[in-house]
Amino acid sequence: MRCICLYIFFLLCLVSVLKSVGQDVNYTSNLMSISLPKEALRSKYRIRLTITTAGQLEETRKLAREFTAKYRMTTYLIRKNEMILLDAGDFSEKKFARQRFDYLKKNYKKARIVKSENDSVSEFFVFEKKKPAQSKAPNTLPVNMTDSKIEIKTIEVKATDPPAYRSASWSDPKYDEANSAKNEDYLTEDEKKVYYYLNLVRMNPKLFADTYLGHLRNSSNQYESSLYSELQKLDPLPVLKPNRKLYESAKCHAIESGESGYLGHTRKKCTKYFMGECCQYGITNPLNIIISLLIDEGIPSLGHRKICLSPYTELGVSIQPHKSYRVNTVMDFY
Repeated sequence: MRCICLYIFFLLCLVSVLKSVGQDVNYTSNLMSISLPKEALRSKYRIRLTITTAGQLEETRKLAREFTAKYRMTTYLIRKNEMILLDAGDFSEKKFARQRFDYLKKNYKKARIVKSENDSVSEFFVFEKKKPAQSKAPNTLPVNMTDSKIEIKTIEVKATDPPAYRSASWSDPKYDEANSAKNEDYLTEDEKKVYYYLNLVRMNPKLFADTYLGHLRNSSNQYESSLYSELQKLDPLPVLKPNRKLYESAKCHAIESGESGYLGHTRKKCTKYFMGECCQYGITNPLNIIISLLIDEGIPSLGHRKICLSPYTELGVSIQPHKSYRVNTVMDFY
């Protein structure tokens, strides 16, 4: 009789285990109804960053968010039984994935290029490249939509005040010097405005912070709050003057990157002529280009901020179409 009881108890335990495994599999299939971005549906290749287990799900989610913010690529969690796959990017051709892979492989030794598995995606984290998410707060970047398990992050950073020429604080004629590229006929109006806004920062960092970035003063985001604090203490820097040779250097790289969909500083055919370079993707508004580079979110070294606030004296700016990010801006300093 005792043996029969032990046998029944064993069967009940086995049924319980099998039931829990069945629920685990259903978790994945239930999430397959989420709506993927259009870019994801067109994607043929991605870069597989890591393979972890279900027990490391929260750590993998954190890695996905950090990667999305730093590298500005959409990331995808794919759950296969007890395995969690983390893929990144949306590439229509393998050669485009290869360009990005070459850039990432130094930090992700086990990364590899794989075919897209849209049918298996359970969660994804989007880096929004177009319009910022609507919010009552003027500069709320992360927007969580918990019902569909999406985190949208936009690179658009809105200034809260009107353009400088409408602000009495900037009415002093000395700030006319900020518009140093106004007579350069080879530049577009947006390219000229990049000079203008960056020069305003450099001529009066504290006034720029108070005018455009007051909402960042008490931000919980360390990149935002540190920028505001730094500009409050920074001494004025030289006005950047346009340089045609620097412009040609920036334009060549912007066109080359845009046509191939490449991100980064490596050049194929373009000649290097600069001491410092900043590249920005997805933003068309000149003021927002500058603010985004100054915040430099996701870049621990703050390399873009340091270049923009270094004692260079000349600058070349080019804004060109980009195959993957709609538009890219290259700024070459000397």
